[in-house]
Amino acid sequence: MGELEEKETPQTEATQATQESLEEPKETDKMLDSKKDDSKEKSPSPQSSKPATPNPGKKSPIPQADTKDKTEKSGEEIIDIPAENGGKPNGAAGEGDEKKISKEEREVKPKKIPIGGLKLPGFFMKNKPKAEGDDAEGELLEKDNKEQEEKEANGGDAAAKEEQKPRAGLGQRLRSFFVRKPAADKDKDQQKKQLTNGDADAKSEATAEAAPAGEDADAPPKRGLLNAIKLPIANIMPKKKSGDDVELGLGKAGLASMETLDDSLKDQDTVDRAPLKSNGADELKSELKDEKLAAEQKLAAEEEERDRPVSMWSRLRGYKCSVDDALIVFGILLFMLLLAVIGYVLTHETLTSPPLREGRYISAVTGCGMVEGVKEDGAFAFRGIPYAKAPVDDLRWQPAQLIGKIEDCWNGTLQTHNGSTVCTQRLGNGTTVGDEDCLYLDVVTPHVRYTNPLPVVVLIGAESLAGPSPGILRPSARYSRSHDVIFVRPNFRLGVFGFLALEALTKESHPHTSGNYALTDIIAVLKWIQLNIVHFGGDPKSVTLLGHRAGATLVSALVTSEKMKDLYTRAWSSSASAMYPGKPLQESERLNQQLMATLDCQDAECLREASSEKLWAATPDTWFNFPVDLPQAQENNSNGNRHEWLVLDGDILYQHPSAAWKQATTTVDSQHPLLVMGATAHEGHTLKLRELHANWTAEDVRSYLQASQLGQLGLTDEIIQRYNATTYADLVSIITDIRTVCPLLLNARLQPSVPFYVVTQGEGEDQLATVDADVQAILGRYEPHTVEQRRFVSAMQQLFYYYVSHGTVQSFDSRRPVIIVGQDAVGQKDHEHCNYWTEKDIVPRYARID
Repeated sequence: MGELEEKETPQTEATQATQESLEEPKETDKMLDSKKDDSKEKSPSPQSSKPATPNPGKKSPIPQADTKDKTEKSGEEIIDIPAENGGKPNGAAGEGDEKKISKEEREVKPKKIPIGGLKLPGFFMKNKPKAEGDDAEGELLEKDNKEQEEKEANGGDAAAKEEQKPRAGLGQRLRSFFVRKPAADKDKDQQKKQLTNGDADAKSEATAEAAPAGEDADAPPKRGLLNAIKLPIANIMPKKKSGDDVELGLGKAGLASMETLDDSLKDQDTVDRAPLKSNGADELKSELKDEKLAAEQKLAAEEEERDRPVSMWSRLRGYKCSVDDALIVFGILLFMLLLAVIGYVLTHETLTSPPLREGRYISAVTGCGMVEGVKEDGAFAFRGIPYAKAPVDDLRWQPAQLIGKIEDCWNGTLQTHNGSTVCTQRLGNGTTVGDEDCLYLDVVTPHVRYTNPLPVVVLIGAESLAGPSPGILRPSARYSRSHDVIFVRPNFRLGVFGFLALEALTKESHPHTSGNYALTDIIAVLKWIQLNIVHFGGDPKSVTLLGHRAGATLVSALVTSEKMKDLYTRAWSSSASAMYPGKPLQESERLNQQLMATLDCQDAECLREASSEKLWAATPDTWFNFPVDLPQAQENNSNGNRHEWLVLDGDILYQHPSAAWKQATTTVDSQHPLLVMGATAHEGHTLKLRELHANWTAEDVRSYLQASQLGQLGLTDEIIQRYNATTYADLVSIITDIRTVCPLLLNARLQPSVPFYVVTQGEGEDQLATVDADVQAILGRYEPHTVEQRRFVSAMQQLFYYYVSHGTVQSFDSRRPVIIVGQDAVGQKDHEHCNYWTEKDIVPRYARID
């Protein structure tokens, strides 16, 4: 670029006065003057040169020695700017040649700018390797480093002073660690930080010219080189601000080369000098200073208030709890509560449970002495505990008598590890097993303790009232533990030993009655439970009777007896007989007289002397065989003479159960029924019937129906159409409805509060819901092979064990009293086909009898 001639404009007195008051040494002027002095010292005839500043009497704040050393080390290239009058470069002229600053004129001194000293974005830079601390950037960075070191030194002194302070106590440190800093304190710290930063920026930009260069006071902290050369876009346009420093970027753009520097200087000097104005810098500095002082005083007051000791109650009231704090406190409390519960359970269990002997034997107390059980599958089993005197000799055909005398008890601890002998009974193949001395019971419990008593389930099982018993109804140690229940399975007398009613026996007893001895055994078991089950961890106020098949018949009859009052809580009857005792005692004695004729006995003494084998042999076969197939014509002639084991003895059973149910008040709580009745959909299945045909066809089913009493009544086609009877499963459904399901449903209808269920989930090749399906699912012996069967097991267990624990049936609704248990338990209003059989007078005429 071409150089323009320099023109000097005379200054007025006002202009000169204002300029003298506002002009101050520029940071870059100081840096360049230092470098110029160093170059003079290197020349053969060194001459001192005065700094270009309105205050020549003040010393430069930059030391000469440091600048000289840096220049010698850097070896940088210096470009001289020619003087205005074509004089020699600076450093070659003497003192006489230098022009002095006067009131009439102002000399513009040439500047020396190291190449690459100024860096601006958007300008190409000369890629020249520079040594550490090169040029103005190096000097400024070195100055910043020195200031940083001074701050660190001061910080070290402050840290040393802080270390001398007394250390905070443990409680105060814990509170400082857990208590979060309030949001108000965080805002104050942020505000203080912003004020400090804003004040530093304003001071570096607006008050850089105000301080004299030569004052002995410390210079204000300077901003870094990169911050110093920031160029706002608004400042790119030329402005008439003579007081702005060109090189610091507060006026025109900084120079990137010698040409731009020279043009800028000439343009600046040729412009007429106008009276300089402060542009409010002094006022701004004053306002910032006042604001800073006020903010510091406010912060100091707040810090003093915060450091003032505050009571714990005031801190708690002033603390604002956040959601995170609440969750943390809740988690800690929950964890502590869990630890307390675990510790309580472990210690309490240890204190209340007796120790195990040899790791598997455990002892419990009964009213007749100590008994020892064995650990089995996570539970404890006591098998063979006597609950009544042996019904032998004079006690044969006598009501069960509890052990009440010390001479009838045992010495020491009774080993009850193995099962006891079953009561004498007749099996399905005609053989007899068991013993008359059989009044024992088994107890399976998950805990032996006196706290948190568990509900008790009494298992009454028998396939018929002559045997076998208990059948599949055996306690499960695994389910005792998993469902927290105690199983009690008693033996009770069967056949002629449990139900024989004779006139000779009635005369010698008091009150005068006979028969139903098995019912007295069950009553004795319930009395023993009331006295002793607490020693096995059981609750005598929560006793549930579970009867299956003939055992369910006994349970259904017992719940109507006054002798059962306060001995049980609820009852569950599965596949019971609907034909309960309806004959009076005298008629039963007359029908049973043929047994004495067979034995050739005239009195009770003769009967007691007969052996059990002889008694079983003298029992008529008609007392054991009951029809389980389709109704036959001969049944019509034998109904009046068919045998019934249960009798209306006048002591335990006063009337037929159905009559007792009819007389029951309607105020019974339907949500807590005392009895639940049910059956399976294919209870009439037998191997003998299944083996009649390898593959039952529709024609085989029709022929079988036609040959029965139903065919003689002309109901074959109607039945086939109603049941769509084409398979063996359909035939079994017809038999079951006639013999079991529909007669039981009639009894359930007499009790509006009694739920009635039917199991329909099948298994095996024919998909049959056999007679044992529900009980096997309850006791965990049902083996599911499909998803549907697993769901059935879960539904059946939920129905039963919820009833045991809470006394309610979940799926029961009085408007839908029939519960169909397939994959799930679903309530419905009625069971199909039962009304049809009732209208045809098939039910209850041909109902099954145990």
